[in-house]
Amino acid sequence: MTSLRWATTLILAAVFSVLAVFGGAASYIVARKESNEFLDLQQRQIARYVGDLTFVAPGDVALPPHDTEDDYVVEVSYTDGRAPRSSNEAIVIPDQPATGFSEFDNAIGHWRVFSLVTPERTVQVAQQTFVRKEIAADAAIRAILPFVLAIPVSWLVVTLVVGRTFRRLERLADDIARREATDQSPIEMAIIPREIQPLIMAINDLLSRLKRSMARQREFLSDAAHELRTPLAALTIQIGNIRQAENNSELDARLAELQAGARRASALASQLLRMARYESMDGPTEHETIRLDELTKDVVSGLIPLADQRGVDLGFGAMASAEVTGSNADLRALLEILVDNAVRYTPSGGIVDVAIAERAGRIELSVSDTGPGVPEDMLPRLTERFFRGHQSNEEGSGLGLAIARTIAQRHDLDLLLSNRRDCRGFSAILSFPRLQDPTGFSAQSG
Repeated sequence: MTSLRWATTLILAAVFSVLAVFGGAASYIVARKESNEFLDLQQRQIARYVGDLTFVAPGDVALPPHDTEDDYVVEVSYTDGRAPRSSNEAIVIPDQPATGFSEFDNAIGHWRVFSLVTPERTVQVAQQTFVRKEIAADAAIRAILPFVLAIPVSWLVVTLVVGRTFRRLERLADDIARREATDQSPIEMAIIPREIQPLIMAINDLLSRLKRSMARQREFLSDAAHELRTPLAALTIQIGNIRQAENNSELDARLAELQAGARRASALASQLLRMARYESMDGPTEHETIRLDELTKDVVSGLIPLADQRGVDLGFGAMASAEVTGSNADLRALLEILVDNAVRYTPSGGIVDVAIAERAGRIELSVSDTGPGVPEDMLPRLTERFFRGHQSNEEGSGLGLAIARTIAQRHDLDLLLSNRRDCRGFSAILSFPRLQDPTGFSAQSG
């Protein structure tokens, strides 16, 4: 596992080292250049102020002990025929025709010469190039020495600073590690470095959502245990009744009751599992383009046998062609719940119409029935879990509309449940996003 602390330390140390190397190299080059330019300037000045070499310094100003190879050689030649004078007769400097720098070699080594040519005389100042190189190199090394020392110092500073910074994160990690599993309180932001705060805010948001999810789960488990108690108790009674049956006809009747009870318990368990799955997710698990009209026709066709069995006329109103995006399985489950509810709560001889229309730039799918409707004071509670209203004699779990509401919320749909205004009955209207919405929704009238 890669250590963020050591990775950060190594990267910063490498960056500072590279900067020091480049800075040292640049200083070395500049120092050498400036040293050579300074030595050239010295040669010019000597040539300008040297005189005719007739002056001899007194002993008390004699040069201190030094390497004679470092000395300049000065030579003055005259245009009037006088013999040339030189500070070192053993070194013969070739005459140059014009003022400027030149180089020559002799038995001693390689020399750099500055010649100052005037009508009366020519002054030439020579210096060995290896001496110049030594002086330039010494100056360059002195220039890069701070950079060389800065490299290990920067490593030490980086190690200390990074270590201090990450110790704060380690303390934070230790605090989080010591938390109880049930502690979902947000992490304190006061001691968090500003750069880490977005991460901690995201963690706090996750903790908040986890807290809500766990609260829903606890509520769900409590409700589920309460609701399952009734069908299980009924099954227990029915099993006891079977044991007391005295003839086959009575046994068949009680077996039928047992089968119906088992069916209700199985349906409730399926609804509970579906509800738990939908509530554990924050959004659709998949996004695909769906033909809403075709999906609606398919769902209605699947429920026609139930409608025929109950004597309900299930059919279509106006059907506009429409495309939406979302989870096909989720939207199918949502439509099945709405149409199934309408069929089950509509008396025999009643009518259930399913229609799709475009209104105010939105697509509305409506499921309308001619059933008894719902008391106005109960309408807000229809999407509560296990709420069944005044029609409690109808077989069901009270979870259907709660699941429908959850699916609609996951798809950002509006679900409106109300009593019909045009006649007796109930209406469920599902409103999809506005046309040409960024979600990719589109519709066509047809």
